[in-house]
Amino acid sequence: MRLGRLAIAAAVSCLLLAGCASSVSPTPSPAALQATPSAAPTVAIPTGSPAGVASASPGASPGVPVDPGLLAALPATVSGQQVSEVPEIEAQLVADPSLVHNASSLAVALGINMATGDFAYVAVIELKPLVFSNAYYLSWRQSYDQGACSQSSGLKSTASTTIAGRQVFVGTCNGGALTYHVHLAAPDRLISITSVGPANFGQIVLSSLQP
Repeated sequence: MRLGRLAIAAAVSCLLLAGCASSVSPTPSPAALQATPSAAPTVAIPTGSPAGVASASPGASPGVPVDPGLLAALPATVSGQQVSEVPEIEAQLVADPSLVHNASSLAVALGINMATGDFAYVAVIELKPLVFSNAYYLSWRQSYDQGACSQSSGLKSTASTTIAGRQVFVGTCNGGALTYHVHLAAPDRLISITSVGPANFGQIVLSSLQP
């Protein structure tokens, strides 16, 4: 599944970060959030769709509803920094054909320390019934990580770990950015995070997820 229009959304995100230098990949590739490990983060979210997942034709649906309630799974703060919804980015995502086809709702949030550059960018996607499968989830992660690391010297490695009792898949970019993926069931939700900085906001967010 792709998070379409995310390259545009990433540019919006970067503008929100008061002067950060943005660089958005023009190549269609999977849903991703990419950032360099500097105090002036670069964020990019290209498009792409996993094999075997069909996309709806444009106009087939009015769009994916934005549901701020999805962010209730996240902590309100990370290391003292507020985790805030980013409506400007959500507005760029709702009409993406693949999301329209596969997602029942979405929300995105950002927690950032402007002084240090540490941040976690979080996408929460609630899937329609019967969309989730292990193959789908694998394709999602591969697509996200490829795009996330495309401007951070490529993907270095992937691993699986346990955080707060949940299986979490972690991608490490050569440039230092980290990606995290977790699946929450009943209903099926995918939480994908790009985390930058030594404070490791992404891991902190996942440590504090609500049931």
